[in-house]
Amino acid sequence: MTRTAYAEINLPALRHNYAVAKRQLPHTKVWAVVKSNGYGHGLLRVAQALPQADGFALINLEDALALRHAGVRAPILLLEGAIEARELEEAHAWQLDVVVRSEHQLQWLHACGQPLRVWVKVNTGMNRFGFVPERAIAVVAELRALGCQVAGLMTHFACADDLAIKLDAPWQRFMQVVDATDLPFTAANSAATLRAPLTHGAAVRLGGLLYNNNPFYPDTRLWLDGLQPVMRFAARIVHTSELQAGDSIGYGAAFTAAKPMRIGIVGAGYGDGYPRAAPSGTPVLVNGQRVPLVGRVAMNVLAIDLTEQPQVGIGDEVTLWGDARLSCDEIAWRCGTISEELQCALTSRLPIRQIVADNTLSPLPDDQTAPAQCLAYL
Repeated sequence: MTRTAYAEINLPALRHNYAVAKRQLPHTKVWAVVKSNGYGHGLLRVAQALPQADGFALINLEDALALRHAGVRAPILLLEGAIEARELEEAHAWQLDVVVRSEHQLQWLHACGQPLRVWVKVNTGMNRFGFVPERAIAVVAELRALGCQVAGLMTHFACADDLAIKLDAPWQRFMQVVDATDLPFTAANSAATLRAPLTHGAAVRLGGLLYNNNPFYPDTRLWLDGLQPVMRFAARIVHTSELQAGDSIGYGAAFTAAKPMRIGIVGAGYGDGYPRAAPSGTPVLVNGQRVPLVGRVAMNVLAIDLTEQPQVGIGDEVTLWGDARLSCDEIAWRCGTISEELQCALTSRLPIRQIVADNTLSPLPDDQTAPAQCLAYL
């Protein structure tokens, strides 16, 4: 079947971004966060492209076991711990680190009887999971009495990506437990890593940053120089047409031409994962030049203004995001969301092209983002 859109995953760029982070954090372990199918980049693809990673962090036991079966021997942290009591036995068997974030998980550990390696989660204001500081201190003692290896403490800041909100209050709550237990800790996601070095602790948990997503966009003051796009979303032009002044295009006649225009119809839409919320004026790249989207994004196509690109025609490629000149961050910002949502929203019908660039990696297995009809790996 002919496909007019695809995503390109650049594994050398991913390895480069991890190396940039490690150079900035020489005294801290860097765990690569690979939840939600590696932020849409492919769980196995990402993990096997980072053999040097200090560890991996994810949500589902099934994903952790997939990494182990694929030969990944680095530490793996279950960020939300066990979802069912039976998972604790497998976590022990496969040497997984487990977060303890609730009283019912604590009771499961009592019943399990296995000396698991655990991290105690402290609620510092997110108010989803974790123990309040006073209870967290007691939980550490309780786990030690059970024979568990308490590897450290964990927290997650509610507002790390909002530079207008200080981290002082949640940090002080967390330090109550750190000071009382003298345990190592992991507190920083990508945003906290960039803005608050005191939060780095024993390990940072980097998700979006590894995939070139800036949590503060459009503010770039805290961004690391040299990071590269990992995912590029591209499609081909499948039709061209002319509009006259007063002509409208697309659903709802949402865009009306004020002058004669040349229009390109691109073979990608929200059925592939391009956001329907993208407004007219959202840029794409054609021949390295930014041109605007016009009208509403449909399920299978979107329209762009080719008036200034008369040489562009059917079959030519359009970059929708993932270039140094057009970041996923910019598209997400224009749509009122974040890059992670766009990357995770790519649909299973979208073929994946994989850039390896050298012969140091074996071909990676297909995974959830690589259907059978995927393009040949580069």
